[in-house]
Amino acid sequence: MDIAKSLRDKIDALQEHVDQINQEDEEDYNPKDWSGGNFDDCYEMGRSHGRKFGRLFAYKEILELLESEKR
Repeated sequence: MDIAKSLRDKIDALQEHVDQINQEDEEDYNPKDWSGGNFDDCYEMGRSHGRKFGRLFAYKEILELLESEKR
């Protein structure tokens, strides 16, 4: 099992998702409107995005450590 390849695949998938949300934010995205005005849904959308962004950052850090060990 190639851990580095697995991490790269996870990074690519998460990066696509994070980029999509960031693009919506730049296009005057309003999560309250998107969630139908439900505060709980709006809050959960922000938490979900934050978790994905955090995982993306952690995966990139781990991948960098793995690749530096191979050098």
